[in-house]
Amino acid sequence: MPAIRTNDDQLETQDRRSLPSRRTTRAHKPWNKNEMLAARPSPSKTRRDSSETSSTLTSLPSTEESIDDAVDVDFAQDASSGSITICGIELRPSIAFDTFWRFSAERKAIDDRRRAGLPAPWTDDPILQKYFFCNTYRVLDKGCQFIIGEVIEKGSQDPEEVVFRVILFNLFTKIETWELLYQELGPLTWKDYNREKYAAVLAKALKDEITLYTGAFIKPAPHFGFRQNYLNHLCFLECLMENQLASRLLIAPYMADVYEHLISFPSMGPFSTYQLMLCLSYTKVLNFHENDFVISGPGSISGLNKIFGRAHMEKGRSHIPQFDAEVMKYLAKTQNIHFHRLGLDFSGLGTKKLPMSLADIEHTLCEVDKYCRVAHSGLKGKRTNISRNFSASNAKSYGPPIIPKAWSHPARRLARIRPEKKLVVEKRYVVSRIGDHCDGPNGRQFFVFWEGYPDSDATWEFESSLKDDAPVIVAEYLSAKNLN
Repeated sequence: MPAIRTNDDQLETQDRRSLPSRRTTRAHKPWNKNEMLAARPSPSKTRRDSSETSSTLTSLPSTEESIDDAVDVDFAQDASSGSITICGIELRPSIAFDTFWRFSAERKAIDDRRRAGLPAPWTDDPILQKYFFCNTYRVLDKGCQFIIGEVIEKGSQDPEEVVFRVILFNLFTKIETWELLYQELGPLTWKDYNREKYAAVLAKALKDEITLYTGAFIKPAPHFGFRQNYLNHLCFLECLMENQLASRLLIAPYMADVYEHLISFPSMGPFSTYQLMLCLSYTKVLNFHENDFVISGPGSISGLNKIFGRAHMEKGRSHIPQFDAEVMKYLAKTQNIHFHRLGLDFSGLGTKKLPMSLADIEHTLCEVDKYCRVAHSGLKGKRTNISRNFSASNAKSYGPPIIPKAWSHPARRLARIRPEKKLVVEKRYVVSRIGDHCDGPNGRQFFVFWEGYPDSDATWEFESSLKDDAPVIVAEYLSAKNLN
């Protein structure tokens, strides 16, 4: 970039904290990564934030196909030594390996007993009696049941509206915040969305000392110039919707493409992207199975370290891209073997007794990591205690689980494996506004502020490239300045 400084006096006349009003975005085109980017970064910015990793893609089991057929992984087991070799890396399971299977079976049994209306405590395990743990199946957790029954399947089933509701709930992941917005604003729709009205409700809630966010899966707020996180999150919601996200999801060939698209937006990290994808997978807009893709989060990484040893896992991670995902595929593929080996009665999910998917394996690894802090305190991790207690006296029994209607979609029976398994992650740079311009021997340049990034990250960009990336904003600036 040329070292050209802007005129500070000119910049001060503009409100650096202002955001453009909602703009009409282009209709979607065939899925193409270059065309997907609403605003292409300069080569220097691309190099600064680009990274590569590998994806984990597997086929989907149909109702007649077992998890053993659906998940493919290279592994071998040595019965004499007890070691397991995955992708050429030898692992030696610790005591936590059998704990993983015992926890999975007992936590699912607790859910079964509660749904059957049996009295507390629902288990003889003292750790499960004392502390709160999520379900073995992610879809059975309270938040997921709410998002399926109240957010996704109630209201307009227009893809754009469904995606809007899922993203809105996912920003806060708090049932009470959704209910508050619904109570004050009525049906929550993208068609009638107004940032000021939503912000007024949330501002009043904060003034009344109402917590807007849950403690789990807190999403970092992108920097859109506001001090309040909820305002930055609302702007982020608009950014996703105005980039035709629903249309993109409907035509996505592979789950890996969806991941690359979502993670390109400001503040989206690997695990927050994966969690949003799982919520969207409960809809008919994103018709992929949970076995098509998996990303390990901090909790599951720690759980794998305790089960197989940090040193062995780190060796695998240094040699095999996405090694954690390969280990999770092994756990998914062999789950029935280990339940049988330990004499455990694992009931499965629903009337079809579905096995744990890769998403459930990742989910349960987080919970086993917590469980081991008490059960196997000698297995070291970053945290040593469990912060949330469980009270059976305050717990309620509940009825049959809600299974997403979208799971019956025929498209989910097809293998969705992208031939190119490398994930290319490039952070998206969306033009917020143009602050200044200058004319030089190489052509006109604009001083560009980027949505989601602080003003200190503003850069000079040539008019020739910016006209392709943000033609509307360029045209508005030229018109306002009476420039040709």
